[in-house]
Amino acid sequence: MTRAWRLVALAPALAAAAAAACTRTTELIPAAGPSACEAPGPAVSFATVGGGAACAGALAARAARFALCACGDLVLTGNFIVNSIGAPVRGPGGAGATPPPGAGLGQPPATSGSPWPGGLPVNGLLPRSFFAAVGTDGDLQVSGHGDVPGTLVIAGGGDVQLGREGHVLGNAHVAGGLRPGIAYWISNDGDVGGDVIGHLVVGGALHTPVGATLAPEVQAGAIVREAVTVAPPCDCAAGPAFDVAATVEARRIRNANPSLSFSEDILDDVESAQTLDWPCGEYYLATLRSGSGGALELRIHGHVGIFVAGDVRLGDNLTVTLDAGATLDLVVAGSFYTTGRVFGSPASPAGTRLWVGSTTVSLPDQVQFGAFVHAPAAVFSAGAGMTFSGSLFVGTLSVAGDVRLGYDPALLQEGAACGAAAPAPVE
Repeated sequence: MTRAWRLVALAPALAAAAAAACTRTTELIPAAGPSACEAPGPAVSFATVGGGAACAGALAARAARFALCACGDLVLTGNFIVNSIGAPVRGPGGAGATPPPGAGLGQPPATSGSPWPGGLPVNGLLPRSFFAAVGTDGDLQVSGHGDVPGTLVIAGGGDVQLGREGHVLGNAHVAGGLRPGIAYWISNDGDVGGDVIGHLVVGGALHTPVGATLAPEVQAGAIVREAVTVAPPCDCAAGPAFDVAATVEARRIRNANPSLSFSEDILDDVESAQTLDWPCGEYYLATLRSGSGGALELRIHGHVGIFVAGDVRLGDNLTVTLDAGATLDLVVAGSFYTTGRVFGSPASPAGTRLWVGSTTVSLPDQVQFGAFVHAPAAVFSAGAGMTFSGSLFVGTLSVAGDVRLGYDPALLQEGAACGAAAPAPVE
């Protein structure tokens, strides 16, 4: 018997589903005039590689089935802590810390003094609306603690190496072997394609091939010997759902720039604080650059797309203030750099979407970053003390120290603006 986990092929599915759902999109309007758009306006859309229009919100919702999806290997030198916005905080030493190995095989201890918050059900599972999956088409190594409040999918053939303890609240699908450090706990089922060396507790069934070595410390509700295969969860080999550079270039001629109350080059070199109101529509900028004193606030009224032909280089904060139901799609053909301490809308990240076509997204130390990020060719790098909220779909991560991600479940509803249903969760 072969147990094959085939997650949806992401890029083709994104394009097909989004194209079918969107009937009113900005791909279809000509160059805008002062009265061309009334908020909220049509949903922003992109021309897909295979032709047709794909709703940006539907694309984001499909990719945001994962709090983090990476095309390449993830080698993380600190703790890796994923939480869901609005859910109890998890992590080493705090509320929701990993229970002792073997505590009820999937049930944390229900005694006073337990590290689990009293508001959680006795089996320790968060409500499914707070689940957040993590996946990579490559391998995973975490030097510190590792917490995933949902399903973990690792398609690389190497061993998953975990330096300390951790917990997966959903299922774990691992193509290679698994080497926990101190201890690791999987609430539901585990699929491991190689040896399990170390202290692992599986609340459900552990599926592993005949001949795979299981350490004496391994505990499971049941052990099933069968072949295990794991399809790449991010499906990066299929290529991008849309061509970012071509999408931006198309807005060079067809855009809503004439409706702006400010000049189109106002963001070419910002040296003082600016607040700009953006009515619904799609706008083209050659570059977006600010100096160390050039803090920007973008007030978004309706569905807004800002398409940047070159790099985005920010020397100060860029905050996004959204009207109710408003969205911002910032589409960057070049790379993205910021030394500001705030980007996007950290308190409500689902409405801000950053699409980067180049190979670099670079953040400083102590940054608060709130957005959906789609940069499958990029290394997403940050200094120490990064606080990220939203969802990441990137080439890989390079972070100095701990990685803390706050997933926003509201991202799954972003396709509603163009009639797309929320995607199915990762199991």
